[in-house]
Amino acid sequence: VFDNMAYGLKIAKVPGAEIKTRVDKAAKILELGHLLERKPRQLSGGQRQRVAMGRAIVRQPKVFLFDEPLSNLDAKLRAQTRLEIQKLHRELGITSLFVTHDQVEAMTLAQRIIVMNGGVMDQFATPEEVYSRPATTFVASFIGSPPMNLLKHAPGVRPGTILGIRPEHLVLDPNGWSVQIEQVELLGAERLIYGRIGEEQLVMRVDEGQVAPVAGDTMRIAARPDKLHWFDAGSGKRMK
Repeated sequence: VFDNMAYGLKIAKVPGAEIKTRVDKAAKILELGHLLERKPRQLSGGQRQRVAMGRAIVRQPKVFLFDEPLSNLDAKLRAQTRLEIQKLHRELGITSLFVTHDQVEAMTLAQRIIVMNGGVMDQFATPEEVYSRPATTFVASFIGSPPMNLLKHAPGVRPGTILGIRPEHLVLDPNGWSVQIEQVELLGAERLIYGRIGEEQLVMRVDEGQVAPVAGDTMRIAARPDKLHWFDAGSGKRMK
């Protein structure tokens, strides 16, 4: 592991004492000090990722580029390594570009997110803004789990527009839309309720303890008026 982290410095002909200082410092930051004498094949997937980060740190870069570094890790290790990358960024304060297809990684790691769609930038904003004010229907359908409901034909939706509603912003309302329930998923502290308004499917998130229907039931729901998102049906761009 030591030789692996030091390789780039040796190629650059950095003095041996300086190499040891840099590797030891990086190993301390990444909690790899006890692994420096091991072979890479003896390490776990998460440890190998930390070694790769250490190899970059010792070169004292101006910018880090992470190209989907967590994609080959299992879910538990991915979450752990994500926390380590957050900690590393805070401690080093180095500008980092992190490429990922995983919205959780983007939302938890980024200070600014660029959402790309077919090679075109749809939105560049903070995670909070990307979630609360998506610039396009693509962003709205990509960020959020479950994603935003996008409705074209629900009552009150004008022709040529799309109404976007987050699942958590739908509420029970005796005067609301009539929804035919198709499926209910229990996720512990919350439930996801899947249903249809006419031909369009939507999903609603309800907290544990709230009254939950069963498949086949009909219920009436409405969207919080302060949480509506309107998009142009032709361009997909946000209207307001």
